[in-house]
Amino acid sequence: MKVISQIINFSLPILYLAVIYVYYTIFTGKKKAWANKTTLFIGIVLIIHGFELGLRHAALKTIPFSTVHDALSFLAFSILFVYMILELRLKSRGSGIFILFFAFIIELISSFNLTWEAETNELLSSPTFALHAALSVMGYTAMSLSALYAVMYVIQNYNLKKRNLGKLFTQLPALSYLEKMSIQSAFMGIVLLGIGLLLGHIQAEAIMGEFWPNDAKVIATDILWTLYLAGYIIAQFLRLNGRRMAYLSIAGYLILVVGGFLIVLLTETFHEFQ
Repeated sequence: MKVISQIINFSLPILYLAVIYVYYTIFTGKKKAWANKTTLFIGIVLIIHGFELGLRHAALKTIPFSTVHDALSFLAFSILFVYMILELRLKSRGSGIFILFFAFIIELISSFNLTWEAETNELLSSPTFALHAALSVMGYTAMSLSALYAVMYVIQNYNLKKRNLGKLFTQLPALSYLEKMSIQSAFMGIVLLGIGLLLGHIQAEAIMGEFWPNDAKVIATDILWTLYLAGYIIAQFLRLNGRRMAYLSIAGYLILVVGGFLIVLLTETFHEFQ
């Protein structure tokens, strides 16, 4: 298993780079015929990457937070997975080369931090906890992409208003596309993180006998997720769009991340696994 995992692991950056090349040829107009095959290429890489993650979990009982390698590798996998779902829903590939480049860099760093050590923490070896962690990471990834698309929207909108129609303007996707991708990413993030949090509460009740444990990080994350959800619902109800929706997405993401970071930094939590 170890040898197979290592071979796949060091092959993954090459596979990610190959997919980026496909998007580059489409982006530059060299091979537009490949445009209807991008999802297939991403799917193949996801299957190979998912097999490697499954192989490590079966052999070592690792989860996305066990090591630097596992965390970064699953983050790259999550970016690829979330982007593929967005591409399938919106039938547009305008931002693929930008998003997948980030995934490639993360996977490359992960490959250079490869370890092969079994997980010794019994809780972290639980399939329920592994699923809780995986969905939570995917949720945060989708929300991160939502904020990234919102930032790209703000930049593109600024260039358009200032009539700064230079190289950056022509390389970024259209405003309507960026807005849709940001909204869809936010929705996916809410659903995935919500399910992940629910599984975390189920795990807490099974181990600690409390569905809502008195833990600062758990309480804060629930509150922050609820605020993010409320912001999304209000924005949809008020039909906010364009620049206002972009700023709301960026602000919501910053509150979610900064708030969570401060809670972990300033309080004690049972989420600190050793």
